[in-house]
Amino acid sequence: MAAYDPAATPFDECVRASAGRQFPATGLMLLSMSHPRFAVSLLFCSALASSSATAQTIPSPYTFVENGQEWGVFVGKADMNPGQVGLGPRDGNVFGARYGVAFGAMAALDVYGVWFDSSRDVLDASRPAEENNVLGRTDFSIILGHVRLRINVTGQRAWHGIQPFLAFGGGVAGTGSIDRVIETTVGVPASEWFEFGPVFTGVFGAGMNYHVSNGISLRLEGEADLWKVGTPLGWRTLVNDPLGRYPEDEWVPAYVLTLGAAWRR
Repeated sequence: MAAYDPAATPFDECVRASAGRQFPATGLMLLSMSHPRFAVSLLFCSALASSSATAQTIPSPYTFVENGQEWGVFVGKADMNPGQVGLGPRDGNVFGARYGVAFGAMAALDVYGVWFDSSRDVLDASRPAEENNVLGRTDFSIILGHVRLRINVTGQRAWHGIQPFLAFGGGVAGTGSIDRVIETTVGVPASEWFEFGPVFTGVFGAGMNYHVSNGISLRLEGEADLWKVGTPLGWRTLVNDPLGRYPEDEWVPAYVLTLGAAWRR
């Protein structure tokens, strides 16, 4: 039995297995001519060695992403539903920060703090919407804190640096700041003033992380925040709503698109 040669190539080993020993180039040629079966084995071994060498040089499009902690900031735009009556906040800008920790092969837990810089219409409850009951528009902001579970679609690997994900969770939203100048100037009764929160908020999102390096990533994310807006008691009186059209409260969505950056370790 031939001794093991650590410098032998897959081709040498295959020939050794086929012929029982290695031959010089001239001997291989003569042996191949006189033994067709050996020639076929020789060609197969050559193809196998070539395939093995090629496979070792092909770079993988996937990179491994280690679990760890992450700190990030983001900005974006929000399109908010003001509700059936139209008293709630509308579109606005979004600013926020987040902290995340990954665990397992696919999951991560993210904690968000979000500020919605928006505006709202101040309406006159004594006039129907058909008669243009808008008294003016004022600043209004919402603060939202929530926790979400993020599921990485590709697990702990990124494809060409891209790692898509799905996310869902919940939190609490409330009024950050509100401008009452129009109400107080016009003399709108306090019972007709719009109030918001604190209310439970459901969050559903999807997006992708782009890993610039081992510790820095960019994130593009779209989400839908679902919360309740209420109708002030003064709007639901027999005088202002004789037909009972206005709901006491209703679930409305806020659609948010953000772009952010994060540092991970």
